[in-house]
Formats: sequence, C-alpha cells, structure tokens
Amino acid sequence: MGISDTDGVIGKYRYLLFDIASTEHDDDFGNTFYSEINVINADAADEKSAAATDTPQIFSLKTADGKCDITIDSSAAPELKNWAENDLAPVLAEWYPKIVALLPGEGITPPSHFSVTLKPVKGVAFTSGTRIVANSAWLGKELKGQAIGSLVHEMAHVVQQFKGRNPGWLVEGSADYVRWFKYEPQSHGADIVWMKTNRHLSPHYNDSYRVTANFLNWVAQKYDPEIVGQMNAAMREGKYDDGLWKKYTGKTAPELGAEWEKDVATQLAGMKVPAKAN
Repeated sequence: MGISDTDGVIGKYRYLLFDIASTEHDDDFGNTFYSEINVINADAADEKSAAATDTPQIFSLKTADGKCDITIDSSAAPELKNWAENDLAPVLAEWYPKIVALLPGEGITPPSHFSVTLKPVKGVAFTSGTRIVANSAWLGKELKGQAIGSLVHEMAHVVQQFKGRNPGWLVEGSADYVRWFKYEPQSHGADIVWMKTNRHLSPHYNDSYRVTANFLNWVAQKYDPEIVGQMNAAMREGKYDDGLWKKYTGKTAPELGAEWEKDVATQLAGMKVPAKAN
C-alpha cells in the first residue's frame, strides 16, 4: 500500500502500524484477512503529558472509620476542584459511617467504595449503585447553600442499596430524612419552619422528599425512634410491605399520615411566618 506525502503526512506522523490477522474460517467472508492501520502522532507523548497537567487530579480518601474508600472526580469541572477537596470530601468522610449507623441492616455490609463525579448533567444529582453523579453547574451556584447537603442525600442512597421494587416516596423521603433532620437540621429545610414558608403546601405523608422526611421524623419522635432504619432494612432485603407500619407503630401508614397532617395543621396555625433572611 503506498501513501503519498502531498499533505505532509509522513513528516507529521512518526509511525504507521499495520496489524494483519486472519478472520474466523466460518465467517461470511470465508478465510480472508483484515488489516488495521494505527497512526501515531509524533507529538502524542507531549500532548498526553500536557493533558495530565491540565486535568484536575482524581483523588481518593477514606471515611472516618477507615472502612470505605471515596473517589471524587472533578475532571469535568475543574472550577470545583478546591471545593471538592476542602469542603465536600471531609463531610462525606465523616458522614458515611454515621449514615451506615442510622440505616443498619442485619448481616448487611455497606459498600466499601463509592465514587462521586462532578460534571455538567441534567437535574441536580443521581445515584446508580455506588456511583454518584452531580451536576457541576448547579453545584457551582449552591456552594454556600444546598450543594453539600444534596450529596449527603445521594450518599444515603449508596448506603441503602435496596433490592426489588420499593415505594419511591419512602426511598427519597428516608434519604431526605437523613439529610434534613440528621445532617443539617439547623437549615430548617424540611421542618415546620420550612412548611410555614410554603404557604400553599398541602402535605401528604407520601409526597416524597422533604414532606415525607417530615412525616418520618414525626413518626420517629412519637411512635418508634428506629422507624427509618427498620423500613430501610426491609427495603434493603426486598421485604418491604405496608403492614410493617402497623407492626412497628400499631397503625397503618394512612392512619399515621392523617394524624400527622392534623398535627402539622395545628402547628402551622399557631406559627407566625418566619422573617426572611436579608
């Protein structure tokens, strides 16, 4: 095979590598050959070195109890590198074992490694197995607000590792319970103060996220302090059913929900609207 040098190809590239191999004898083409040409740029080594220098380093750390490794990748969001190392990482390392303790399960070993990738994506964040992906554009606007809390929520999903089909409202509500009532209760992100600021809110126990988190906190305070851990243990084993509410509290979920709604309405009626921060 001849190659002309009209475009300066030979001078630009150092090697032309030919890989010739036999195909399978019983393929559609018979006993033929194929070839592959790999063109290696003469400056490839320099380009690779430059890329490594420009790309923020992916770093790993251990949780506070030393039982889990966390990998944080900000390669696609270099502007968040310092925040990820200095602000996010210490919180994840401290709170992973705390979440494990909040959501225990008999005979269950929580993941010993998970990753967090910061990059431009739709939405806020999502968790798949032991991989968290968070929207770097949204995080960048919330560094002084919800950024870290949103990833504590996702880290709860890493610990949960549920099996089978479970109620979405309970899955997300329990993760928000961990976030708003354990990690950052001082933010008032799901308590009665938050509800008062949402004038048109008509809460139901299975509304998911913050509303369900409030319901779970109410059940934990009034009926069973271990309710969130117990429900998570059942979902982790694929054994959740609605009868568990009566088993642990003596009432069904709808009965608890109705009682909770009345309590919320009473509290809201007696509260003044909190003054907004300047």
